[in-house]
Amino acid sequence: MTAIPFFTNKKIADGTYQIKNDFTSGFDTYAYLVEGSNYALLIDTILGLGDLNAYCRTLTDKPVKVVNTHAHWDHVGGNFNFDSCYMHPKDIGFFQDVIGFSKEDIFGFARTSAKDEYKDLLECDENFTGTHPIKVYPVIEGDVFDLGDRRIEVVGVGGHTPGSIVLIDSKTGICFSGDACNGNTLLEFDNSLPINIYVKNLEHLKTYASKFDMMYGGHEVFDKTIIDEGIETASRVLAGTDDKVAAKGMTGNDICYAAARKEDGTGRADGKRFNMSYDPSRITGEEEINQVI
Repeated sequence: MTAIPFFTNKKIADGTYQIKNDFTSGFDTYAYLVEGSNYALLIDTILGLGDLNAYCRTLTDKPVKVVNTHAHWDHVGGNFNFDSCYMHPKDIGFFQDVIGFSKEDIFGFARTSAKDEYKDLLECDENFTGTHPIKVYPVIEGDVFDLGDRRIEVVGVGGHTPGSIVLIDSKTGICFSGDACNGNTLLEFDNSLPINIYVKNLEHLKTYASKFDMMYGGHEVFDKTIIDEGIETASRVLAGTDDKVAAKGMTGNDICYAAARKEDGTGRADGKRFNMSYDPSRITGEEEINQVI
């Protein structure tokens, strides 16, 4: 086994750990382990680089259940170290799309993304596994993970993906928010929801704000007032009064950023925190409640 620090952790509350892939370069990606008296809940599994299941065993001796805030790779990559996971039904299909990558594929990704000091130390060993079928259980708005001495509540905040959820632990005042509302909220993808639906979902999330103070997301941490910034910014897009900064999206499509960014791209030029990218042809639309098969 290679002597590489695949993961590090920080305790953010009693029985609550923020875990990060520490050997990769670029942006930070976080998972969260929440330990209860009966079992521990792992919220997101980051990139699938290193054996996250084995690492969780160094933090808890309780059984571990996995739930994903949404189905993007940087939140589900480590699912394949476990037997099963929970996610919203609207994202399960997208999760199935990542099935079929080999162990060698994942190792190649690790070589590409590792910090320079670790590239030559990597070996295609037990730290890597291919993406194979696992059991996926649906979880929806109003469901609760009862860990024994703490209850984690599921709230739907579709936008970034149709099935994006957040998980609220009122015992510690933490909302585990995935990519639902942050400094670079991406609503530019083909499966992202229209802005009029997203702002309605942010307003719904705000009705739960008395239960938490902080939002620990997949890449950033904010206090809950960022929800107000998100509502304000998305409302400006709907009104046509946002900054409409033209850019290229992650898939090469033409997008806009709602607010002008600093020249170095690290944040908003006006000093506020929330920003969002969006497809200018998909600002409004109808919400698809039921499946069309």
